[in-house]
Amino acid sequence: MALDSTIRSIGVIGTPGCGKTTLCKSLGLPVISLRDFAEQNGCLGEVESDGAAPIDVEALSRVWVQPAELTLIDSHLAHFIPVDALIVVRCHPDELKTRLESRGYSEEKVRANVEVEMLGGPWNDLLEDSRPIFESNEGHFEWIRDGCPNHTTPNIAIDWLALP
Repeated sequence: MALDSTIRSIGVIGTPGCGKTTLCKSLGLPVISLRDFAEQNGCLGEVESDGAAPIDVEALSRVWVQPAELTLIDSHLAHFIPVDALIVVRCHPDELKTRLESRGYSEEKVRANVEVEMLGGPWNDLLEDSRPIFESNEGHFEWIRDGCPNHTTPNIAIDWLALP
């Protein structure tokens, strides 16, 4: 795969349940789970009542080392560490609700994550981000192959609220 050699890490971000891990597995590239990396480096907090364990992204950024080869970083928090580019994975809110319910998430946690997705997922965190960003439900491999050009400006490309 021809690629700009300055791109070594691509954060794959999006609302929990939107398909980040599935996408990472499908692209055939090395993958780092940010949760696993945080646990290995003492940056993972205790599991909370909702089943989640908070990641100290500031501490994680201090221990982060760029991979030697092109690697995908799988986490809804990957945009908080110094990765070179970002893929924003989106999922229709109805499908996301079904996925999260099938995982056994509480009604409150399902509702909160669906609301985040409806309002643009991680876009509020990316408004001032200058890294190459790609938001789509397809075409990820081609974008990586083409050197991660910045196809999306910090605007919500997929607006679930505007759809009929």
